Amino acid sequence: MYYGPASPQAVSTLGGFDVVVLHPTLYAAADLQALREGGTRVLAYLSVGEDHTFGDLECVTGSAPYHCAVNAEWGSVVVDAAHPGWRAVLLARAEQVLEHTDGLLLDTLDSADPAATLDLVGVLRAAAPGAMLMANRGFGLLPGLVPLVQSVLFEAFSTTHSPRLAAHNKQGLAYTAHWLGVVKAAGLPVVALDYAAKPKLIALARARAAHYAVPTFVTNRALTLPGGL
Repeated sequence: MYYGPASPQAVSTLGGFDVVVLHPTLYAAADLQALREGGTRVLAYLSVGEDHTFGDLECVTGSAPYHCAVNAEWGSVVVDAAHPGWRAVLLARAEQVLEHTDGLLLDTLDSADPAATLDLVGVLRAAAPGAMLMANRGFGLLPGLVPLVQSVLFEAFSTTHSPRLAAHNKQGLAYTAHWLGVVKAAGLPVVALDYAAKPKLIALARARAAHYAVPTFVTNRALTLPGGL
């Protein structure tokens, strides 16, 4: 996962991965095409349960009838996932980014009403039947989510995303181990995403991922390292 600028170095590094997640509106169409022709599957980030600044469109809190609570940490707004206006916006955004990508990373699946959010994922699936859909967590949408996506990204599997990066406490580790088991039992492939800065935390994340036989990508909190740590 890489949310930094689309420099030539970044594009070259991303080309070494089988699957990458990025913001395609930051890239030239030729760069995205080169990645895909080189065998890299490109997934576009898409926020399902929260509205946020998207490409050159600014998200202004309260400016839309589907806006609900503010998520101050991310500068985003939790949406009314059942609102037809949000459905139209989400479909338009998906259509835009799918023009030059292979699929979508569906984020913020745990933010809005679960039933309405699951319905939105179904709408996206129907609108793009050939696209690869990867869910970021979304445990509250199981088991209905299973037939709609190809895989699950387990963000913050072993480490937190808090300003002070650290390993999960005992309860947090038990929580992530439990849900990993549930997702695997459902038959969905899982990849983990962990955040770290210091070598000890990087090693912990990799060792725990290896213990649970789940591949992990370890990176910084801002997701600005195309090759990870």
